[in-house]
Amino acid sequence: MNSLSDCKFPIIDMRDVKESDWGLEHGQRFKKEIKELSLIRRELMIKKNPKLEGDIDRLANEQLEVSKKYNPQLFHELENISKGSGVSLIDLVILNNYTDFRDIQLNDEGCTTISCKDNMNQVGQTWDMHGSAANYICILIYPKKILFSLVGCLGMMGVNSQGLFLGVNNINTKNAKAALLWPMLVSDLLDKNSIDDMREGLNNAPVTSGHNYLIADKDLGEHWEISPTQRELVFNNVSGDGKKLVYHTNHCLSPELQREEDQISGNSTTFNRFEIMKEYNLEFKESKIDDLYEILTSHKGYPKSICSHSMSSDTDPSMTCGGGLYDFNEKRFQVWRGCKKTGNYIEHSFVTEEIFS
Repeated sequence: MNSLSDCKFPIIDMRDVKESDWGLEHGQRFKKEIKELSLIRRELMIKKNPKLEGDIDRLANEQLEVSKKYNPQLFHELENISKGSGVSLIDLVILNNYTDFRDIQLNDEGCTTISCKDNMNQVGQTWDMHGSAANYICILIYPKKILFSLVGCLGMMGVNSQGLFLGVNNINTKNAKAALLWPMLVSDLLDKNSIDDMREGLNNAPVTSGHNYLIADKDLGEHWEISPTQRELVFNNVSGDGKKLVYHTNHCLSPELQREEDQISGNSTTFNRFEIMKEYNLEFKESKIDDLYEILTSHKGYPKSICSHSMSSDTDPSMTCGGGLYDFNEKRFQVWRGCKKTGNYIEHSFVTEEIFS
């Protein structure tokens, strides 16, 4: 592909669109870009796991069947994206569920999730992907939720009108199977009305592979390591629980999950970033840090920093393509594309009371 598009971190606003038409304008507006990204991800997937090439259609159709049964409305939105863009549902499965398709092979999606429940009361995450994805990041706004996403994708992180936040980072397990598209699970969970409902939905979902999910409201933050066979709460923090950060990178912390973790395919920067987070936790306890944005965009330990720049690695060609931060006190969702260090930085900030009024 000679010249890649740059979407410039657009906002796709569906608040005044009929629910039955969600996805149509999304697909039509970014027809060229969705096609590009689907081809990029198909090529990366086959390069990393050539044995998949003959089974892509079969595996994608299995995921489509599970996803349609799981949430028909979100499946209809995916169909509308396909209709609007002219990109097949098979290729949209690859675009949305790329990490899960080749989860038993090399991992190029990292991310660091963080929660704190002291007076600052913020949660957030970086989003680390193959650097080619940075140009395709977007924001999806619905009547009751905002999602950080990619064009052609149902959502990767977000916040809703009930003040619930959801973040995700990848873990590698050996028991991946064709099931639910994880971006559909993200969007579905952000339709819930309480953290209890989110937790129940998360623990009952027919997931395809391993992820750590950060779910949070104004009082509670929880990190759940989820695989097709295991569900484990590995960290939580509550308001009044003391001054601490709760964080996760890309290796399993649960002893049960560790037994099925794919060490060979693990993210090459995960332990570096985890150690850096330990240092930041000490600084946070000493009141040297008063905003998670400072951590999420930091270059301590560069290039294997929280804001990661490790595309040169053969085993883990990823970099931080963006991130998001939700402040429960200010009810502000701050999201960004790229990095100020590389010059491709774009930021949006939403006061959720205004967006959902």
